[in-house]
Amino acid sequence: MGEQHVGHEEFLAPGRDRAQARALRRSLRDMADGGAGEILQEMAQDVLSGRIGLREALRVGPYATALTERVRAAQAEWEAMPAAERERHMAEARRYLAAEGDGGAAGSGSA
Repeated sequence: MGEQHVGHEEFLAPGRDRAQARALRRSLRDMADGGAGEILQEMAQDVLSGRIGLREALRVGPYATALTERVRAAQAEWEAMPAAERERHMAEARRYLAAEGDGGAAGSGSA
């Protein structure tokens, strides 16, 4: 993708710190690369390019439907996971957010 992309600062909001904004942008980049299907790929590309804001994108019917389906599937997968594995994933997420909060030492790059 050769387009200009918005930075993580675009995703700062009340209740969301810089580490969370970076994590959100990283998730959008993964979706933009095709990791979540065509509809969410399009949505992520639109948001990252600045053509549409994240809140506005969440009100677009097909985007909202695809995202809801994706979240439901992830929730079902999470609930089916053994408790020890869930705790391992939570610990990994806490470490990631802590590293990002410390200046992004764990892969800040252009995030």
